[in-house]
Amino acid sequence: MSEVYKLIHPVKHFNDYISIKTRLDGRNFDEHRNIKLNVNSIKTADASAVVKCGNTTVVCGIKLELAVPKAEEPDLGFLITNVELPALCSSKYRPGPPSDYAQVINNIVSEIIKNSKCIDLKDLCIVPDKLAWVVYCDMVCIDHDGSLVDACIIALIASFKTLLLPSVNYDTETEEIKVETNERINLKIHGLPVATSFAVYEHFQSQIILLTDPTNYEEEMCGGNGSNLIISYNKGLLCGIQKLGGGSLSTENNEEAIRLAEQHTIAVEKVINACLEGKGTNK
Repeated sequence: MSEVYKLIHPVKHFNDYISIKTRLDGRNFDEHRNIKLNVNSIKTADASAVVKCGNTTVVCGIKLELAVPKAEEPDLGFLITNVELPALCSSKYRPGPPSDYAQVINNIVSEIIKNSKCIDLKDLCIVPDKLAWVVYCDMVCIDHDGSLVDACIIALIASFKTLLLPSVNYDTETEEIKVETNERINLKIHGLPVATSFAVYEHFQSQIILLTDPTNYEEEMCGGNGSNLIISYNKGLLCGIQKLGGGSLSTENNEEAIRLAEQHTIAVEKVINACLEGKGTNK
């Protein structure tokens, strides 16, 4: 009966739960879903991770390639992200070219990594103006149930933590390149950026409510194509706030969101570090 009521009167059904200060899955407004993480899952990739936040599941694989740096940036390497939302992850998507939403998510993920300065592109340069690493980061969502950016960032950072760069010798006279796959060094990572998503819901009593780590259904009910608010932190430093629609936020709402994001950052750091320690990865 509840599912029928939800289908016929979706807004009233959602408001009924909000009125009693709970959510459809039983969580409090400020409560996150459980996170499950595994690294080095894809043996054909140079580094990989699979993360599951509630039902939202993202697989990240990293591949390395050598290239000549840009002429205007001769001492910088390349970091290229790509987010895919195949038809299997949600009934909202169809096979074919990347959707607009996938490109939006990819841009947000790329901006968070860039603004957090967790990867210095100079560390990817081998010989200035001659040779540099290209790091391709492919993230594929296999189950989209909200807070997609959060899952993508966790999977990407966990993959970075396990990435080992082969030793490369470059002869400047003959331009011969020799890659030593048996000699590898850790990719330098500065901090550990974490994204925290919120759905901003304007209750019928003109009250703004923040739903932490929203599901896909909650995101839709809050009037957004995805989360309305995404806050990213890196080692206690605020490195990005994206507001994507939803109701207007008061000063109290902003302060609450920032406080919750800081707490979530600490929790996610513990999950990633525990996973890496369990795999015997020292970073």
